[in-house]
Amino acid sequence: ERNCPVQLNVTLGEIILNLSIMATRMMLSADDLCDIDVNQGSVLERYYNKRYYIDAGKVEDNNLLVAQHHNGLCVVMVPPSHPLHTKTITNVNFKISEGCDRSDNCVSGKRKRGAQFVNPNSKLCMITCDDDTVYIIYCGVRGKLLEVNENLKSNPQLLVQRWDSEGFIAIIQPKKEEEKLILKDLLTEEDFVEHQRLRNNNKHRLGDIQEPDSKRPCTD
Repeated sequence: ERNCPVQLNVTLGEIILNLSIMATRMMLSADDLCDIDVNQGSVLERYYNKRYYIDAGKVEDNNLLVAQHHNGLCVVMVPPSHPLHTKTITNVNFKISEGCDRSDNCVSGKRKRGAQFVNPNSKLCMITCDDDTVYIIYCGVRGKLLEVNENLKSNPQLLVQRWDSEGFIAIIQPKKEEEKLILKDLLTEEDFVEHQRLRNNNKHRLGDIQEPDSKRPCTD
């Protein structure tokens, strides 16, 4: 972990939590480490409970996928419905303000002291594309920010090319008492698909509305 002092007294609880974080990372790249039965689905499908945080920052289609592992940890990703998947990403910046850089997050101890505490609407990073559009990505859930994916700094396209594995953005640890409730305000996969279907139908309906003809000149 980044610039953290060496911990000499490591408790069993801390070891277990660190192993959980490591296991979560490994799960995200497991498809590359072994042969997967395609009938079982991806690692994301098999080991994570997926929920969607839609229109983050009140920006249409600025959707996030929050995937919760059975160990309680939540992984934040950018799903294919996001406009970023149609663009070329040139920069991922975790410095969200002059006084706050998410990549400076320094975590230590069983209680993960030093971890930045975030809320669903807390800014996580800013993403710049080659057409100069900028998207602000939010956390989506409440908890301690355990780590951000610094590989995105050197390889920003991972965010969309491997969005469901090595392209994850961050790992967040909810409070223990909130683990089972943390996703209740987010959309399920089924609800999200229905939401997107209705939105696309509305867009098509608006596109089909013809502009009224200009007034014809009066004739006697």
